[in-house]
Amino acid sequence: MSTASTPTANPSDKLKADRFGQGIWFALQAWPALTVAIQSQFGGPDGADKRDWLAGAIADIFVDNPDTDQLDVETILLQVMEDEFEVRLEDESEVAVAHTIMKIHTEIFHEAKFTTVDAMEKRWVDRRGKGPNLGNVRVVENDGTNNNNNDDDDDVYTDEEDGEDMDMDEAPPLVPTAPKEKPEPEVDEDGFTKVIKKRR
Repeated sequence: MSTASTPTANPSDKLKADRFGQGIWFALQAWPALTVAIQSQFGGPDGADKRDWLAGAIADIFVDNPDTDQLDVETILLQVMEDEFEVRLEDESEVAVAHTIMKIHTEIFHEAKFTTVDAMEKRWVDRRGKGPNLGNVRVVENDGTNNNNNDDDDDVYTDEEDGEDMDMDEAPPLVPTAPKEKPEPEVDEDGFTKVIKKRR
């Protein structure tokens, strides 16, 4: 057992908040669905910045509303994946991520210990330079032909018995949301096509 599981003597509120924010970031960084979305630039070239922003936004939500629960976190994760990365998740992996975030929150703010966040930080440090371990993550275009048979996804994102943090080495495919339909070009009576410039 790691010595990190022992409670820290009277950790300051600032230390708790800092470690909670880091724990959220580690949970998001270990989420293969989000990693693939960032690497595939589904959310544009600044996907990693969006992940950092999301970690801070989730931490702020707990400050603004201490009663935030796992369902709230799941909803935020799904909404950001769809709004910012144009990805619709069908593997329910957000449940495991939200569970881990809630577990970190309970440990830090109710038990004054950093067991899970320390373990996740160690795993992240150990993996640096090796690249993310994405397991069987695949990107599937949403063309209506994809086969969602859930082959070997039954034990994906399992939360090991008695408090082990989740193992996020595997994930089912991501399904990008269908692109918004382009309007039909307008042609006037002289045969000229009206060009509408995209707003930035």
